[in-house]
Amino acid sequence: MIDVLLLTVCLGLQDAQTDETPALLRGGVWLARLGGTIQDGGGKIDFEDSISLLSKEKVPLLEFSLQPTSTLTMSLSFFDFSTSGNGTFIGNDVYGGVTFANGNAWSGSTDIQSVGIETSWSIWQPYKTSEDATLTFAPVAGLRWFGIDTKLSNDSSAQEVTHANTWVTLQAGLEMEFRWDTRNTLDWADFISIDAQLLVGAMLGNDGGAMASIQTGISVDFTPNIGGFFGYRLQELNAEDGTYTFDAGLQGLFLGGEIRF
Repeated sequence: MIDVLLLTVCLGLQDAQTDETPALLRGGVWLARLGGTIQDGGGKIDFEDSISLLSKEKVPLLEFSLQPTSTLTMSLSFFDFSTSGNGTFIGNDVYGGVTFANGNAWSGSTDIQSVGIETSWSIWQPYKTSEDATLTFAPVAGLRWFGIDTKLSNDSSAQEVTHANTWVTLQAGLEMEFRWDTRNTLDWADFISIDAQLLVGAMLGNDGGAMASIQTGISVDFTPNIGGFFGYRLQELNAEDGTYTFDAGLQGLFLGGEIRF
């Protein structure tokens, strides 16, 4: 609903001029690592200090964006993270009614799936050198769905606690893009872009929560239709459901390829 309203307002305030290649399909991998804590009726259990569930995983990334006008961009994105591990528990705590003592054998897993849709409106260009270099700022608004499953077992006592939750985030923020036309400068690239985005939002569902996202990267168009990208992404969540709190996130480098059409 937010994206539809923003799209309607933006289309009413500008012409319908579009780029020659208004659609962009991106595919890549996010080298993400889980960090943070979970809590359920006791103290906070740290993914790094208590159970060491922090291995770096290769997370598939997919994104499709469309420019219905020259300044408006709508995008749909998806990622699917999964990690698991086992070891000996460090510390003494209670989680979901299960007691974990120092040295107990544990096993666990965390799965995070997410689908998001957002709209950005490039309304401010504080720097523009003819058509060769442009710095643009754009407000962003959208929705993102999170499905989060966690499992933690005390293998020493054969007890297990599982949580399967979903939240929808209403998010907004700002993004920046510096785009450089290199067709007259470099033989191997048509355009080079540096971009950054900051989003914050409220999580709806269960007992709610908050989220924050930071992303920055560089993309290179080798031809008018084919390019590559590289960058860093941080996704932080603080979501609650009764006594259960998932206060954790993902971070890491990402890279991949893109096609414009």
